[in-house]
Formats: sequence, structure tokens, C-alpha cells
Amino acid sequence: MSKDVLLLVDVLAKEKNLDKEVVFDSLEKALAIATKKNFDDEFPDIEVKVDRITGKYKTVRKWTITSDVDFYDDDKELSLSDAAEKYSDAEIGDVIEEEIENIDLGRVSAQTARNIIAQKIKDAERDVVLREYLSRNRGVVIGKVRKFERGNAIVDCGRVEAIIMKSDQIPSEVLQPGDQVKGYLNKDDLIIKNGRMSISRTSNEFLKKLLESNIPEVASGRVEIYGIAREPGVRAKVAVATTDSRIDAKGACIGFRNQRVDSVSAELAGEKIDIIDYDTDLATYTMNALAPAEIKSIVVDEEKRAVEVVVEDDKLGGAIGPDGVNARLASALVGCVIDILGETEAGTLHVNERSELVQKFNSALDVDDEISEVLISNGFSTLEEVAYVDLAELMNVEEFDEDLARELQERAKTKLLTKNMLHKNEMDHLAEELTNVVKFSREVLLQLVEENIKGINDFADLSGDELRDIISIDLDTANKLILKAREVSGYFD
Repeated sequence: MSKDVLLLVDVLAKEKNLDKEVVFDSLEKALAIATKKNFDDEFPDIEVKVDRITGKYKTVRKWTITSDVDFYDDDKELSLSDAAEKYSDAEIGDVIEEEIENIDLGRVSAQTARNIIAQKIKDAERDVVLREYLSRNRGVVIGKVRKFERGNAIVDCGRVEAIIMKSDQIPSEVLQPGDQVKGYLNKDDLIIKNGRMSISRTSNEFLKKLLESNIPEVASGRVEIYGIAREPGVRAKVAVATTDSRIDAKGACIGFRNQRVDSVSAELAGEKIDIIDYDTDLATYTMNALAPAEIKSIVVDEEKRAVEVVVEDDKLGGAIGPDGVNARLASALVGCVIDILGETEAGTLHVNERSELVQKFNSALDVDDEISEVLISNGFSTLEEVAYVDLAELMNVEEFDEDLARELQERAKTKLLTKNMLHKNEMDHLAEELTNVVKFSREVLLQLVEENIKGINDFADLSGDELRDIISIDLDTANKLILKAREVSGYFD
């Protein structure tokens, strides 16, 4: 038998052009599966080990030691108390091996083993071909659509097959059997479905690879892609820049008479591609991202990662884009929330906000509209800013002398101290409930409590935008904190 095993392995390895170790591994798995079939009403953990030199093999049954509480599968597990009777040094997690007789594989078992070996060899052959294919592939797969299975496109790529899941197909595109198609293959996160490699036509990386293949300056690295935002089949925005002063990064990507960008667009079922100049300045980058919208004014809140843009009333629709696509893609590209307002709406909003802030300062500092207006005009928007800003900054306000600056700061500190004392218990309770979510400062806790956020459930009920309106925080962080609060509070249960 041992000689037959070695001969079988040698023949299969040469015939299939496989490493002998792959064949040995396939044989061991096949013998283990065939052995399991001889255990009636049991599902044991069986391992077969073949000696690579002699061809002899032994069959081992394995049990994993579990705690008495977790023990439930006596086919594959041993409780700690039972294991301790035989093995004094047994610990939870240990694996006990017991050699059993190599059963005489009858006709049925032998046929089963042969079938399993054949399947394992076929799998190994496919893996070898796939590895060879991947070693030569640069991320873009080209093939012909062969058929469809439940809406998923099966693509013939020669010696291997690919699959484009329905979610990875461009929604507006209608593929037909026989169509030549391209897709992005993520080699770092390779997904295999039924022996086929999964590729995508909707990923940002696919667009990036197409740009690299059509634009020499991008392929060589002289023009760098800093960001991509897509709504597949509809529109995409690509931010580019270069350190080579001789190159116009945007022009190089667009090409003469739009030839380069149009060729990429044609591959993506007519998806409109906006090439924009990347800029480290958030305001400039945002204006570039919103092009061709004409912007009247822009205000950036770096702390909250939010931008407010004002355009002419009759150009508001164009700036937002059909169904808001221009605004959404620009927000995704620059990585912040962009609010686009018409001039009339912005004017009304700012007047209302300023009026509310004046009333807030009047009440908190016991001053008149004139002083509140001066504070607002000089950039003060919260009581905390007045209380804890360097006194010299308050004294630098043209309308304030040293005595008035000191008095305003003292009043602000006194008001905040009073609020902290008044809401101390509520703030302590909120801090305790949010312990497993985030640790806020007393100032932030006070702001939340004043907005009637007094427990983790109140916090979990907020939206990211609502939390941003209460405290200084960027939208991404706000959403993450709220999601974590919902998980901790059992919101999804």
C-alpha cells in the first residue's frame, strides 16, 4: 500500500504539473473524509498523516478540551473534567490526539477517496493557474461575458473565470453575452466565489487604473491622483496635482479635445468625469470640487470639517446638481460636509443666527445689543470663548478698554460656573452613561445637558448633524460616536 501511495503521488504530480506536497495534502484530506464515512451517527475530527518518504500513513482522531460549561459536542470535544481523568496536565484549548486503526477502505470508500482526490487536485490546479494569472496581472482584468447567473456576469478570461456581482456592475450599463468587459481585481483582498475571482466595475480603484492606462503622466507618477469620488455610471470627480512645473496636471488628464478623459468615460458606460486641481487649502479645494458652480462666498470650519458655500439664487440648482450629485461628490472628495445655500436663504439664515447669538450674549453677560454685536463681529460665538480666551485678545477689540474686557470675562466665567453647579448631577450622570463610548470635557457635557441630552439613549437618538450643531466635532467622528452609543445602549436589539 505504501509503495502504491508514493507511485500515485508521483504520477499525479507529473501529470498535473503540481508540487508533490500539494498532492500529498489532497490525498490526506481525501482519506480523512473517506474515513469519517465509516463512523455511523458520528462526526469526528479525523486527520490522516502520510509519511512523505515511506508512503505509510496513520489515522488520528482529535478532541479539543473545553470547559465543562462550554462542552456540547462529544464527537470532537472533551470536557475538562473528563480529560483530567486521563491527562493530569490538561488545559482548556489543548488538543488530544488518539491514533486509530487505518481502516480497510472498501470499494465504496475507495471510490469516494478517488473522487475527493480528483476534486482536490482540480482545486489545486485552479489555484496554481490563478496564482500565475495574478502574478502577471496589474489590477485590471479583461475578458468576455460568457453567461449570467442570478444577475451576476460570468467572464471568461482565458484559463480562469471571473465574476462581476450585480452590486459591482454599473447600474446604467446593460452587458450581453459576448461583450468584452474590464474589471478591477483587488489582489490585496482577493475574493473567490465558486472558483471565480470577483472583479468590480464600480470601485474607485477601477477608475484609477483606467486613468493610469490612458494617461502616461499618471502612469509614470508625474501626475498624482489625490482623490476619487464616484456615483458609477453617473458622474465622478478626480483630484489631481503635480510637482513638475512643466506639466498642467488637469490638462494632461483631460487631453486634446477631451480625448483622454472621454476614452475613460466610454469604458464606464458614459460616466461623466470631472478632473479638478487638488489643493491643500480646504476652501480652494472645495471651490475646485464644486466646479463649474460659481461661488459668491465660502466659510470653512476646520474643526467641524464643514464648509458653507453661498451661490447666486438662480445658480443654486446647478451647484447642487441633479438629485444633489454635484454636492455629494464634492463632499466625498474633500472629506467634509458642504452646505450650499442661495444668497437669499443664506442672508436670512445668518440674520436669524446672529439675532439668536445676540440674545444669548445679552442674557448670559447682562449686556445690551451693542456689546453683543461687537463680540460677534470680532469672532466670538460661545460663552466659553469669552471666558477662557487670553485677556489680551479681548482688550484688542477696538471698542473695549481693559476694565470692560475684564468685566466681560469675569461675567462669562461666573455664568459658566453657575451653570456647572446647576447641572452638576446631570453632567455626572451623562458622563457615567457615556463611559464606554467617549469621555467628554465638562464644557462639552454642559453643552449637551443644556440641549436636554441627559443619558446615553438621548445621545444615541441624535443624528450626526444634530450632534455637530451642539458641539464642535466633525461629522465622521460624530457618526462614529453615535453608532457606538447605539451599540452600547442596545439600540439595535
